Amino acid sequence: MAVVVVVAILLSRCSASHAKSSYVTAPAKHADIRATINETGTVNPVNEVNVGTQVSGTIEALYVDYNSKVHKNQILATIDPTLFQSSLGQAQANYQAAQASAGAAQTTIQQAAANVDTARANLDKAVAQASLTRLTVSRDRSLLAQGFIAQSQVDSDVTNATANDTAVEAARKQVAAAVAQYQGSTHSAAAAEAQAQAQRGQVESANYNLTRAIIRSPIDGIVVSRAISIGQTVAASFQTPTLFIIATTLKDMQIDASVDEADVGQLRVGQSARISVPAFPNVVFHGVVQQIRVNPNVTNNVVTYDTIIALHDASARLMPGMTATIAIDVASRHNVLTVPAAALLYRPDSSATAPSQNAVAGAPGSSVTVWALRKGKPQAVTVTIGYSDNQNVEITAGDIHDGDKVIVANTGGSKAPARPGMFGGRG
Repeated sequence: MAVVVVVAILLSRCSASHAKSSYVTAPAKHADIRATINETGTVNPVNEVNVGTQVSGTIEALYVDYNSKVHKNQILATIDPTLFQSSLGQAQANYQAAQASAGAAQTTIQQAAANVDTARANLDKAVAQASLTRLTVSRDRSLLAQGFIAQSQVDSDVTNATANDTAVEAARKQVAAAVAQYQGSTHSAAAAEAQAQAQRGQVESANYNLTRAIIRSPIDGIVVSRAISIGQTVAASFQTPTLFIIATTLKDMQIDASVDEADVGQLRVGQSARISVPAFPNVVFHGVVQQIRVNPNVTNNVVTYDTIIALHDASARLMPGMTATIAIDVASRHNVLTVPAAALLYRPDSSATAPSQNAVAGAPGSSVTVWALRKGKPQAVTVTIGYSDNQNVEITAGDIHDGDKVIVANTGGSKAPARPGMFGGRG
């Protein structure tokens, strides 16, 4: 009988011990929450300029290399100018010939204008002579009637008058011909001048191409990339080839990151960001969200948005292309009631001891269920969550108080980890 009592006592103690250790709990407590969004991105200069060429040819000389510091209008390289010099010489010769033709045309205009003046003077003289002979004929007829002159004199003066009238008509035709010649000379001179202007344009074009054979830096900066070597032929027939990439400075950089659509709603321009790169693992760079682009990027049904984080490093330690890890501070809460993030994932599922794998939380303001251990039994409590640092979650409303024990796992199960992006921020 004593053995039975002992066994009963042992079974009772084991059962009590098992009941007490059925759940893993953690207390609700006041703590500070620093909600962040964690992303990776690529370091790039804020301003990069691709330096190309508008003319084709062979690289004759190089004056800069990778990492060279350059100034605006500094010569970077030259293309063999022989072909461009030849084209310029030919264009100048054609222009000079066109100018000579235009000059000759102007001389022709002047001569034609003089011919017009001469023809008009001859016409005026012929008209005056015709008037005089007609007056003489009129006077002769009066004298003939009075018997003072012979008929032969009258006939001679009439013949002179007729000849003078014919001379007037001929002079008029000469004036018309001279005017037509002058107008033709004017048109020819205009055409010659237009040709000269066209040849002048050819000279300017050839001279422009010659100047383009000298590749200059458009800005002050540092050479990030060089894509050419001496002797290499560059062709600019269809598109402008990139010869150099120049960054204005490596002190002012930007991080190009892709932010998941679940997190982008929490981003705001001006938010601070902490940045680290593998090259300087113990250095934290500080940046600011500068731009959140509204154009979506969709890859394998995953939607992201390009976000630009600007930063300044006076030591210019960052290099283009570096991979950066970014923590963007989206919210900060001081001394607020919190529970472990694992508590939001726990479900008293009798079929498994591990927490539910379904996403149960969301953005700040979401209503979720946590399980509190009260009088040794789990009790479901609906709460409203705020921000999370993925370790703890802010509780903004609900029947959870400081010191309450919330269940995070079953005995024998693992403590539920918080998964990124489930609690209004990724840490």
